[in-house]
Amino acid sequence: MNHEQRLALAHDLTQRILARYGEEVLGVAIYGSVARNEDSQYSDLEMKVVTSNAVAESDVEYVHSSGAKVEINYEPEDIYLHNAGTVGDHWWHTAGQYRNQLITFRRDDSNIFARASVVAQELLHDEAPFKARMAQLIVDNLYELMNKIRGAWQRRDESNLRWWAHDFVYDTACYLALANRVYFITSGTIWQQVLEFSILTEGFADELTLLAGFEQGSLAAVYRAAEELWANIQQLAVQQGIIWVSDEWLV
Repeated sequence: MNHEQRLALAHDLTQRILARYGEEVLGVAIYGSVARNEDSQYSDLEMKVVTSNAVAESDVEYVHSSGAKVEINYEPEDIYLHNAGTVGDHWWHTAGQYRNQLITFRRDDSNIFARASVVAQELLHDEAPFKARMAQLIVDNLYELMNKIRGAWQRRDESNLRWWAHDFVYDTACYLALANRVYFITSGTIWQQVLEFSILTEGFADELTLLAGFEQGSLAAVYRAAEELWANIQQLAVQQGIIWVSDEWLV
């Protein structure tokens, strides 16, 4: 399926959405690679439907008979605007949908997509939620993964060490996206984008090459790269005032 065919499918789906939900629909837009006119033969069609608060939030995901994978996200207006102004669990992947859209329907009196874009832009000037999400990412992902890598190194468990090393450098890229307040345009450009960030840990490019498996290093080299990256992440966190360790028993 090419770009024009995806657009035709999106417009057909928009009419079906309007026929089902009518006045409850405030806006329908395409996001992702199709909205940017960068979709390839195998790209998904991703759509957002913003509704009045009378319609429950839901998702529809399936493979159309044409071969296109279709994902339609329904969000009530208040939740959509809230999410636009929130540093959520996957902000580095989801933030783009509020900035790069191809609108297929919009109620004249709602202006919902422009409003969400303003909210998303204002969020970039608020330091606190980014710091909170960075601290959470260290605790939930990086710290736990580093301990798994250390355990695998002790056992000389090569398969799991290399697997977790890849996850570790990926989560580091997500952390750096938060530090730079830059979202990834698409999953296919993560590694290129992250190397262009102004805020990076020292030696990140070399560590990325080893940990992501772009070059096959020895098990010891991969382990050392993980330890070095972890030390540099902690150093960056200190510099940016990220607090993720407590000497209190929090309950």
